[in-house]
Amino acid sequence: MTARPSPPPVRRIPLPAGAEGPVHVYVNGEPWAEGRDFDVRDGAVHFSRTLRPRPPLGLGRSIMLAIGIGVYGDLSGDTLDLQYRLGGTTQMVNVPLRAGPG
Repeated sequence: MTARPSPPPVRRIPLPAGAEGPVHVYVNGEPWAEGRDFDVRDGAVHFSRTLRPRPPLGLGRSIMLAIGIGVYGDLSGDTLDLQYRLGGTTQMVNVPLRAGPG
């Protein structure tokens, strides 16, 4: 079986429409500091370190996991949670990491 290439790392993500500061970032449950680990500009969060998206499982591996059969390979990746204000209330969302430009 041929190993699948890892998805490219993520360096920026767009903020949700209407999001207002302050923006708090949590990577793998750990808080990141604005100005050191990330900056908010141009409607996006720009990271000073790269984030690793979870590699896609594919249909066969998804079915195997669903019926309780383990799968091999690197299934790890970073998780990203954003906290921000929207319409006067605090929102916390899990952001799926997708490789892309930036």
